Amino acid sequence: MKRIIFFVVLLLVLTSTNSFSQHHGRGRVDNANTKDPAIAALLSIQPLPVDLGNFYIGNWERAILYTTAELIIFVPAAVLLGRNGWSWGMHNHSNYYGSDYRSSWTSRERIQFYYLLAGYIIVKLITAFDAGYSAERYNQNISLRYDAPTNTAMLSLSIPFNAF
Repeated sequence: MKRIIFFVVLLLVLTSTNSFSQHHGRGRVDNANTKDPAIAALLSIQPLPVDLGNFYIGNWERAILYTTAELIIFVPAAVLLGRNGWSWGMHNHSNYYGSDYRSSWTSRERIQFYYLLAGYIIVKLITAFDAGYSAERYNQNISLRYDAPTNTAMLSLSIPFNAF
């Protein structure tokens, strides 16, 4: 029993000082300012008409541009939904409102709504891919890495020449 406890404690000590992730190319010391591309993409693809992924990265110009594009598509779709009885509820409880309100969609309005919905989904997918790619570019510009097998630290900084 003492041997099992000894091996468990030894394993915990070794994994806390030399973690298993170091064998996959990443060390214990990472840049605190790195942005995860998956988180940026997930923040961009959320259903609200705001590009949170580019705000997360710090790319405010693109975030405002994509948010504006999403709102330009989202607002007319919301107006169509509101005009055609979405606010009355999905179960058509017309007796709550004292009238028999039933709105029917015209074929033109239905086609407009489907185009707006498809456009909104396409813009959301574009923002998600752009946020993930921007996060990867952000991480490549400044990085601090620690390599455990060679016991070295590396700082890399990428500055474009046309910036000067």
